[in-house]
Amino acid sequence: MINNIYTNWNYIRVIRMVLGLIVMIQAVYTKNYLFLLPGILFTGMALLNTSFCGSNGCAIPKSGNKISKEN
Repeated sequence: MINNIYTNWNYIRVIRMVLGLIVMIQAVYTKNYLFLLPGILFTGMALLNTSFCGSNGCAIPKSGNKISKEN
């Protein structure tokens, strides 16, 4: 788990981290604490390298069954 935080950083992961930190800082600065939740969400997604769908959750499964057309 700790190794996952330090490796495989790409630009999307950095954008999520920066966006999460900006949202959290802005929420505290404006005292609008409802926006802390999305900030924590985006920061956590960046740190743990996950997405909304999880690990390969949005991938289309490869089907082993091929449909043959019969005429």
